[in-house]
Amino acid sequence: MTIPRIALALALGLVALSAARAQTAQGVPGDMKNFVTQYVSATNAKDSARLRSFLYPKSLACVTPENKDYYDEMASHIGEPIPPNYKFSVMPVNEGNLQALEGMGQRWTVKPMQELHIDYQQGDDVGSYIVYLIHENGRWFQDFPCATDAAIKQFRDNAAANEAALAHYKALAAEIKEPLRSELLDLLRAHETASATDRYHQVTGQDYKTSMYVINALKTEGR
Repeated sequence: MTIPRIALALALGLVALSAARAQTAQGVPGDMKNFVTQYVSATNAKDSARLRSFLYPKSLACVTPENKDYYDEMASHIGEPIPPNYKFSVMPVNEGNLQALEGMGQRWTVKPMQELHIDYQQGDDVGSYIVYLIHENGRWFQDFPCATDAAIKQFRDNAAANEAALAHYKALAAEIKEPLRSELLDLLRAHETASATDRYHQVTGQDYKTSMYVINALKTEGR
């Protein structure tokens, strides 16, 4: 199963932004390998303080007391841990990716200079993180867009419906009986998320979108 790159880029940056107001931007000195090593370590530890230290100062300034609820909630939706066999590459900024984020209600205070891709695979599960970069005064920083007022309003308007939908998928996951439950958990432990989704869909007759969300809830439950 491929994890959407833009969604992961947004979610992981929001982890750092969620409590960013008191943090001083530090960046990471040295070469890109040093940045990636520290970034992966902080990501896997879910260390929000370390992740915040990577952010560019104008990205840190996105969070205010008035909008912190948005960043806190968005930060709770993060990706899988990055395994040791990851590979990384640095390339010119993909304008389509920037436009995709803008279409999700994000605005750039400073346009990034480069984009870092961290790619990995475990079993059949494939994932990627995209990190937007700025290099300044010998240090690497993560560049991240700020949410627009419209995006924050939409989040708040939809909060109750989203919470209800999440509760529904969690309830469906909790209702999965044996032996199907153990079969699905074994597939998830083997990093065969797509196979688990297909199996749940086949046995229950739920539509594929519902099946994906239920398996995600089951995966979260099993951690």
